[in-house]
Amino acid sequence: MTRQVPRRRTGSGVPVIQLLIVVAIVGIVAAMAIPVYAARAKESVLRQNAKTLELEVKSYIVASLDATGVAADKTVADAGTDKQRGAFEVIAQTLRGPADGISASYVNPLCGSHAIVSQAALPSAAGSTPPAVWITDDQHYAYAAFTASPTTKSRLRGALMVVFVTHGGRTSGIEIFYVDGAGRRSPTSTTLATAE
Repeated sequence: MTRQVPRRRTGSGVPVIQLLIVVAIVGIVAAMAIPVYAARAKESVLRQNAKTLELEVKSYIVASLDATGVAADKTVADAGTDKQRGAFEVIAQTLRGPADGISASYVNPLCGSHAIVSQAALPSAAGSTPPAVWITDDQHYAYAAFTASPTTKSRLRGALMVVFVTHGGRTSGIEIFYVDGAGRRSPTSTTLATAE
């Protein structure tokens, strides 16, 4: 009687080279997908922050504040009450909270800035960090007139915009929108009518 020797099975495991190829493919797909999802997440944060800011600004309008658009960097005579200071300054001060110039509620998702800037001119490049919120009455930055120049892109990427729209020296509305990661205005804006 002859004794049978069991045969060795070939190909019973996954060769290392195939495993490395699969790991490499998964790594490439992940490397392409993660930045896309991260960009979408930041865009989603901007959209949500703009909606929250819209509700907050709307509450000031409903409270019948004087929407004269008095900038925080301009001299305001007898700034004793909210109505005397104007909505421009009231909104800026409220968003800043107790820490002057810094917001606890709003953050620029692209750079992490919490700065609230309230001025007519484009925020300076000194800090080189775009603000979380920019409040202005400069009509060049109203939604319809907004252009993404290289300077605007670098200074406003990821910022929420609150633009007091004036006609004939009176504020007719407040536009709220955001500037995306590429420096372009958001696909839509909200215009809140002010009491005249």
